[in-house]
Amino acid sequence: MSLRLEGKNALVTGGASGIGRASAIRFAEEGANVAVADRQAAQAEATAAAVRKLGRKAVAIQVDVSDPAQVNAMVARTVAELGRLDILLAAAGVSHARYGEGEVVHKLLHEIPFEEWRRLMAINLDGCFLCCQAAAKQMIAQGDGGKIIAIASGAAKVPIKGSGEYAVSKAGVWMLMKNMALELGRFNINCNAIGPGVIDTPMTKDLRESANFGRMIGHAPLRRIGKPVDVANAALFLASEEGGYFTGSILHPDGGLIMQ
Repeated sequence: MSLRLEGKNALVTGGASGIGRASAIRFAEEGANVAVADRQAAQAEATAAAVRKLGRKAVAIQVDVSDPAQVNAMVARTVAELGRLDILLAAAGVSHARYGEGEVVHKLLHEIPFEEWRRLMAINLDGCFLCCQAAAKQMIAQGDGGKIIAIASGAAKVPIKGSGEYAVSKAGVWMLMKNMALELGRFNINCNAIGPGVIDTPMTKDLRESANFGRMIGHAPLRRIGKPVDVANAALFLASEEGGYFTGSILHPDGGLIMQ
């Protein structure tokens, strides 16, 4: 039985940890070579090493996805190292403008400083656009299609008090995928989003430690937090031939939380 991504080359942004790391490894388990891109070079290399242990080619690339020049160089290096680009998983993102800098201070939209709004949008939305645009150009040049997948969020559909800028950025990611699906279908390029619920990743650490976390998870029919591999499996489906007739869609690995 052949592997689902045998002979394919994937580029995963945000591949140093969480959903990106799990997806890079899951892709490799199904036969793909993987370029692992992230701002954190050492962690990206650790993911690439895990891919190589599975017998696949891997390259770690340090990148700031909000910088067009770095994004274009990332795609060029992926092609130079692996030969071509078949799959993009755009998983780089942050939950708030000060992510990784200490305690989270949630602000209402009428209170958030514009520089914090722009910082988050530059990574979550601009960065996703730049990566998808660069990947699309490469896939069009190759002439035989490809798969573009972006990590949005359940927040693309559900507003979150105190995290409105995040919700707006992820709604933008979903609309970006729908528009790209409309425009790139003639090139046999599928464009889809994934809108996870609450997943056990470094990004949700503060939420998981909050007082109302247990009550929130209790509202989900499956009554558990998601694992990164739950999202990675959705990405694998969309990256494989099994997901070949999906485009402009958003899948929600969320334990049923978003329908509540």
